[in-house]
Amino acid sequence: MDINNLIFNKINSLVGKNKLLDAFGRAGGEWVIFVMFVWFVLSGFLIHLSTFGELILPFIFLVVAWLIGWVGNIFIGFFVREYRPHISHPDKKILFTPFMNWKSFPSDHAMTAWLIFFMAMIFSLPFFLGLLPLALWVVWGRVYSGLHYPIDILGGFAMAFLLAVVSYNILLIL
Repeated sequence: MDINNLIFNKINSLVGKNKLLDAFGRAGGEWVIFVMFVWFVLSGFLIHLSTFGELILPFIFLVVAWLIGWVGNIFIGFFVREYRPHISHPDKKILFTPFMNWKSFPSDHAMTAWLIFFMAMIFSLPFFLGLLPLALWVVWGRVYSGLHYPIDILGGFAMAFLLAVVSYNILLIL
């Protein structure tokens, strides 16, 4: 068995053994991403109250980078054709049913969580380091909930990192 499946099986074997851990995993895998987005928007208001342009720039960069990343993830998903763990291995446990089941790699949630973190760091938003444990919670929750393999999370991280590097370089030019 490869290390990807080994790590997934080890984490997924915990599902159903502790209600509190299940709730924590489901929250991370399903809802914390929204908290991260609200945090990003509100912290943008805290630092960029001087002009509307300064306020809207981080938001525009995040949305445009996310759209490019999401399209890129869909494109990669068509070629990789890796199904979610609960589809490939029906004996695996899931905490909730995802919206789409046709692709697992790369993880859109992991890409989104890391992209929010990286953009907050690039724009020096207040308390951006507080987004780091939330991003880790999201990606752990996606694996724990039975929706992604660890390699899917790494793919989402790589896409977010690439988009952040490109965004940062564009900002340097502007």
